[in-house]
Amino acid sequence: MSAPAVLVCLHGFLGRSRDWEALAAALSGRFRCLTPDLPGHGRTPLPPSPQSYAAWTGWLTAWLDARGLENAALVGYSLGGRLALAFAAAFPQRVRALALVSAHPGLTDPAARRARLAEDRARAEVIRTRGLAAFLETWYRLPLFGIADEAQRQALIARRSQQRSEAMAQVIAEMSPGRQPPLWDALARLPMPVAYIAGAADAKYAALAETIAARAPRVQRFLIPHAAHMVHLDAPQALAAVLLDFL
Repeated sequence: MSAPAVLVCLHGFLGRSRDWEALAAALSGRFRCLTPDLPGHGRTPLPPSPQSYAAWTGWLTAWLDARGLENAALVGYSLGGRLALAFAAAFPQRVRALALVSAHPGLTDPAARRARLAEDRARAEVIRTRGLAAFLETWYRLPLFGIADEAQRQALIARRSQQRSEAMAQVIAEMSPGRQPPLWDALARLPMPVAYIAGAADAKYAALAETIAARAPRVQRFLIPHAAHMVHLDAPQALAAVLLDFL
């Protein structure tokens, strides 16, 4: 019996390896999920500043090389999806398939880029001056997360508060979508199978799926019912079913 294929799962801002546990269990037997902590998160130290998508692409290259992986399928959520797309654009021969979950291909309007960068720099200042827990109280009330249950929100805040405050401040400011190179053209040209996945309850990213359909029509699109932005946490079984169908 052949060994399961390798699926590398990249978490989002504030996340860590364990975020993928339910998905990995659902895919067990078909895929061997490798779930690194991204730079600055969990057990992975933050490289010297400044952070950049090019630097993090280099980090992912070294991570794959260290495990003898010449290529792999990638699943990336939010920040992890932006990294996965940057890596696939730079090294398409190393990506067998790419699944982007609640991930933006990049802001193209200069004014929108400046506004988002300023917003994320202000968020970094909140983390530095008021603390990570105070920032998280506001962050997880954003509509795209769709968290209505207060006990669920507080449990998530408690888990995310274990991250290092200064590292999170650097990441949100220096890896802001305002600094992300727009990769819409690259997304449309990628040679490997590509899927875009969003939660049906995440209005912003569900709408983004329609924009991707127009600009990159070969990308397969999936909307997950009863899930908001954090699809892998809101509906891991449904996400697993989509990934099995796609892969």
